[in-house]
Amino acid sequence: MQIFWHGFSCIRIEATHGDQQASLVTDPYSNETGLRFPRTLAPDVVALTHQDDKRFPTDAFTNEPFIIRTPGEYEVNGIFAYAIALRSPEDKYPFNLMYRFQVEGMSIGFLGGLNRALTDEEVASLGSIDILLLPVGGGDLLSAKQAVDIIKAVEPRMVIPLAYHTEGIKEKLGSADAFCKELVCKREDGNKLKISKKDLPADELVVTVLERA
Repeated sequence: MQIFWHGFSCIRIEATHGDQQASLVTDPYSNETGLRFPRTLAPDVVALTHQDDKRFPTDAFTNEPFIIRTPGEYEVNGIFAYAIALRSPEDKYPFNLMYRFQVEGMSIGFLGGLNRALTDEEVASLGSIDILLLPVGGGDLLSAKQAVDIIKAVEPRMVIPLAYHTEGIKEKLGSADAFCKELVCKREDGNKLKISKKDLPADELVVTVLERA
């Protein structure tokens, strides 16, 4: 499995399941953000954390992928996606979602649109997570401190920070370095994460900070 970060809360997962290959993309964004969204992506499935088509344009791909925007269980080419509803009084969308993806025998938690702490029930619904992807840069999403509190509650084996400052964005966000200062653990940097189940860390939490692809 390979994981790429395209900016904000947009990640791409490339996976192989038997003789099938599949690609999953989360939360595409518009060029109005200051970043140019890649126009060469052709994912099999797109997972959205809410239903705002202006913020998450679904016409940004070269194909017509299967789009998840409501709670439920889905399977596309060996990628299993569990879309879990998040509700709070100030929600302005019909559904805010978090995800658990099962890919190549690994569990991936995706909290790309989260802006608050998880309840105990929500942590339980995620289950055991190998790799947790969550925003860390603040703004209208999780701050570094809030992200650290969630990591302690979920107890993943690896973390990939999302939605932090990168050159060109108009929104003011905190840095990946500031997040890593809050979360004292082993850090690795790269342009992608290539990993199989046997490579998952056994004893210590590892944070992988990705360059924007």
